[in-house]
Amino acid sequence: MARSIEELVDRQMRRWALGHRASSDVPPRPCIALSRLPGAGAADLGRRVAEALDYTFFGIEIVDWIARSTGLTRQLVAGVDERIRNAIDRSVADSFRSERFTETDYLRHVVRVVTSLGEQGSAVILGRGSPFILPPERALRALVVAPPGVRAENLAKQRALPLERARELLGEEDSQRLQFLRHHFGRHPDDPIHYDLVLNLGTLSQEAAARLLIDALAARFPRSAGPKRAAPGA
Repeated sequence: MARSIEELVDRQMRRWALGHRASSDVPPRPCIALSRLPGAGAADLGRRVAEALDYTFFGIEIVDWIARSTGLTRQLVAGVDERIRNAIDRSVADSFRSERFTETDYLRHVVRVVTSLGEQGSAVILGRGSPFILPPERALRALVVAPPGVRAENLAKQRALPLERARELLGEEDSQRLQFLRHHFGRHPDDPIHYDLVLNLGTLSQEAAARLLIDALAARFPRSAGPKRAAPGA
């Protein structure tokens, strides 16, 4: 069941408080930062892993968080969220916008929110440039991919679209994602060198991918507390 951003933040604050009281010698549990190709199935994977680890999952909820903290409408923030205009002179275009909330404004708030989550730990963060915002010592960074055909089928099902229209949208979203991340973070988001792990949900089941993520987290951060629940499929 979907939770409001207030419920998610309240739940996360309680977890952090309990963690600090448990032992000052144990560092905060690391985060998992997921980048993904549109339609690959990363949101379902992130929720599955968060449940197994007793973490909190943050995806589109970050948009709600920013909207509440800035006093802007969710529709305005969501309209900027991971959206790309023409790749030419994006910074100049932002400078001359008359709207109250530009892409640069959005990114500044995203960095603040994601950094805060990374400092406290125990969160699975989907997209929003999180693998490039969080330092490697605070997060396991993973890229979730799938073949174009699988992604188009997923998108068609999620949005109740004809398959051909889903393919068209997928091409648009791939281009937007690439340009947004390259412009603001100066990196190619699909270069595997930026990640600890690349997961192909065209060949791996959700359960297998979740186990790999959890095992990789334990391997990267052996001093951190392990999952509080059994790993999916265990």
